[in-house]
Amino acid sequence: MNLQENKVINGKQIRANNSDFSPIAELWGEVMVEKPAGDIFAVYSNYASDFTGEYDLLVGTSDWDEEKSTVIEAGEYLVFTVDNTSHKGVAEVWQEIWVRDSELQRAYKTDFEWYHTNGKIEVYISI
Repeated sequence: MNLQENKVINGKQIRANNSDFSPIAELWGEVMVEKPAGDIFAVYSNYASDFTGEYDLLVGTSDWDEEKSTVIEAGEYLVFTVDNTSHKGVAEVWQEIWVRDSELQRAYKTDFEWYHTNGKIEVYISI
């Protein structure tokens, strides 16, 4: 999928890694307390290396009035749809992506999860 233009997302941001998910859960908790309107994005950027290193994670929306912001960069993405009808959640989609890391030829620029207001969830991986 080719994302045609940059998209600015405003929200709350942390520096995280995949060895400890508790800061990520805390971030999501803070965001959900404030109940931002519209589609929610979890944007992964500024990777130190690959999925084993640190990265910035910003959770927010395009219209939220928050002091932190990041840009979802235009470009090529692989899109993984989360199946809401099964028990395969977002975490399982990420596990699949990490297992297939070398095969997918990830760019490690900007990756994001898109939580649509209609319940659809997609994971976008920059390639």
